[in-house]
Amino acid sequence: MECSETRYISKLCELCGDLIAAEDLQQTLQVLTKGCTGSLKVKACSIRLLDEKGERLEMRAAHGLSQEYLKKGPVEIEKNPLDQKVLGGEIVSIADVTKEPLFQYPEEAQKEGICSLLSVPLKMREKPVGVLRIYTSQPHQFKKSEVAIANTLALEGAIAIEKARLQQRMQTLMEIAKSINSTLNLSEVLDLIVKSAARTMGYKAASLRLLNREGETLKIRATYGLSTKYLEKGPVRVSESPLDQECLAGKPVNIADVDAEPRVGYREEIKREGISAVLYVPLLVKNKAIGLLRVYSSLPHRFTPDEVDFLSALANQVATAIENARLFEQIKRDHEDLTQNVWKWYDWGSRPPKL
Repeated sequence: MECSETRYISKLCELCGDLIAAEDLQQTLQVLTKGCTGSLKVKACSIRLLDEKGERLEMRAAHGLSQEYLKKGPVEIEKNPLDQKVLGGEIVSIADVTKEPLFQYPEEAQKEGICSLLSVPLKMREKPVGVLRIYTSQPHQFKKSEVAIANTLALEGAIAIEKARLQQRMQTLMEIAKSINSTLNLSEVLDLIVKSAARTMGYKAASLRLLNREGETLKIRATYGLSTKYLEKGPVRVSESPLDQECLAGKPVNIADVDAEPRVGYREEIKREGISAVLYVPLLVKNKAIGLLRVYSSLPHRFTPDEVDFLSALANQVATAIENARLFEQIKRDHEDLTQNVWKWYDWGSRPPKL
């Protein structure tokens, strides 16, 4: 694994170019694992990303590993002290996985021909999102220079992953705009928006509530990822919900930990549903709040400015869809009124109207 500085810089530049050219998240991850394997001249490389609940590391890309090994079983954080360390910000180096008592799958690794392992955290804005793993087929004590290379690749990978996710969000907004322009079915558009909010942002669930005519309660119009039992917990009365009042005043509300926020209502129901953080964004039509869009996380999390901006953009799409539906209903009513007037103006028994 000897790696001269010149060769490393050349390989890194080439890899950075490939990462920039990658079109989506999956291609980005594949480029990173293949480039990492080649740059360090190792047996294999893999990337596992945290699932939304933060309970498992899910395989997302690999190079140099067999399908049999990749399907060996889940990596559950609670049962894996080594990955707990990595996700905590440490770089873990193992000279021989078959002799490491904390390694989760030693027999499968031996069968795969894996001997040494280097695990590096993938972080975005200091938040752990996954693990970059490097494997060798011979016993190897990783040098400081090799660890530095792996860490640099992990940093580059995290940036590329963030770029891919931003592209995905832009694509989502374009698809929703296309949907709004192609259908007048408001329920269909609202369902698409809440689904996109949760899945594109990678969180547990999302919901959309609109104010009733009197402006006293917020009624569910679309949800994704929430149980029926939770949705039936009770009405949301604006006068009894300071957080909803704040959001309806036109300001996003970022609750990083519901347990630490005394203004949160229905605390027992929220706990049973597995909700730990919530982001509220107002729905504004002509600068007037008509409801709000929420995204729920199963882990405590301070939503980033980029996430707030994305959800706000989705909220604007909601406002457009609702305004389009309102205009369509107005045109429909005007047409019905005109038809009624025609019936009054003409005697349909003797002759048809000349329209």
